[in-house]
Amino acid sequence: MKRLFIVLLVVGSPLVSSAQTYDDVTVGMRCWQNMSGDLECEYKVGQSLHFGIAGVGEPDASIYFYASSSKGDYFAVVGLSHKCVVVKPGLKAKEPRRIDLAFVSPRNGKVYHTWESCQAASW
Repeated sequence: MKRLFIVLLVVGSPLVSSAQTYDDVTVGMRCWQNMSGDLECEYKVGQSLHFGIAGVGEPDASIYFYASSSKGDYFAVVGLSHKCVVVKPGLKAKEPRRIDLAFVSPRNGKVYHTWESCQAASW
């Protein structure tokens, strides 16, 4: 019984995330150097999420949301405290995965499993 409690505690923790969202964001990621020499990254995740980061790593980097809806399979928000894009499953996700999150750093364009690791890489 004690082991079951520990497993539930870990699964219920907001700091723990599943790998499905992380995998889907990573698969949908594409980065390139634009004509100005800046790094740009684009993320197409599932059917409903499309965003990009222009000037990755630059102090004036910008995050563009082309499509994002909580009613779709994925959506995203920006976490002001850790300065990362948070990708979340939406209402049309294949399975309800409330804590299955991924975090994208505007500092390097990489995808992370936790906000702590994204924040550490970001600023």
